[in-house]
Amino acid sequence: MKRYIWILFLLSGIAAQAQKKNERWGYLRDSITREPIVLASITNLNTQTTVMTSASGRFKIELQENQVLSFAAVGYYFDTIHYNKQFLLQDTLSLFLSPLAHSLGNVTVTARGFSRYQLDSIERRKEFLQDIVDYTIPTVSKANSGAGIALNLDRFSRHEKNKRKAFSFFESNEKEAYINYRFPASVVTQYSGLKDAELQQFMQQYRPTSEWLRRNRSEEDIKYYINEKLKLFFKRG
Repeated sequence: MKRYIWILFLLSGIAAQAQKKNERWGYLRDSITREPIVLASITNLNTQTTVMTSASGRFKIELQENQVLSFAAVGYYFDTIHYNKQFLLQDTLSLFLSPLAHSLGNVTVTARGFSRYQLDSIERRKEFLQDIVDYTIPTVSKANSGAGIALNLDRFSRHEKNKRKAFSFFESNEKEAYINYRFPASVVTQYSGLKDAELQQFMQQYRPTSEWLRRNRSEEDIKYYINEKLKLFFKRG
């Protein structure tokens, strides 16, 4: 599951430039069961574009060579891929996420006062911290999910700048995870009545920011947010 640090070097070496539209299709599945992961977030880290997977785990996103995809879902570890020559030859991307050990499905649980999101976050953070202090791990290794290649920060521990970048990258993924927990399909369907393709489109188009969600902590806030965005969603037709 060592897949965080290589992204720092890829992102730092990619120059911003205008590129033509290039949409790619892909599927996101559970690495153990091979079942589709529904309404997970897929983010192009170079363009900061986020899309959601469908009921079959399928997604479509604009993607260019040497850009980086990050993907996250409730109850799973984070993962990334560098869209290089290995993936350019594939008609459809096949991506996998590894489930967290204590995953209990799309439900809310508490343990010693912690929410489900906090429990998952603690487990992901524990793994991340192991990455940056374990000196026995090779510099380059395949991610356990089979989706990416990881560089381990331990071999670059003298460079504090790289550590700061690593933590920044991890926190940006945690923001996506927080949005997924606070803005799940079950809540959106409850207050909107949307299902299937319309639900996916709405959640993708009106995905709130983590900052807004942290300022608006109640489900009542989410309800009013959904109602306001529904007006825009149906008005566009």
